[in-house]
Amino acid sequence: MIKFILPIVAFITVVYGISYFWTGSSSKGKKMIALGLIIALITGISLTIYLIFD
Repeated sequence: MIKFILPIVAFITVVYGISYFWTGSSSKGKKMIALGLIIALITGISLTIYLIFD
C-alpha cells in the first residue's frame, strides 16, 4: 500500500513546490529552475535506461 501512496504524495509535493517557487521567482530564477528540471529529467531517463539494460 505504501508503495503506491508514497510516490503519489511525493509527486504532488514536488509539483506544488515547483509551482510555488516558479510563481515567486524572477526571470533568472525561472531559467535556473528550468535548467535544474531539464538536468533532473535527463539524469532520470539515463538512469532508468541504464537500469533496464543492465
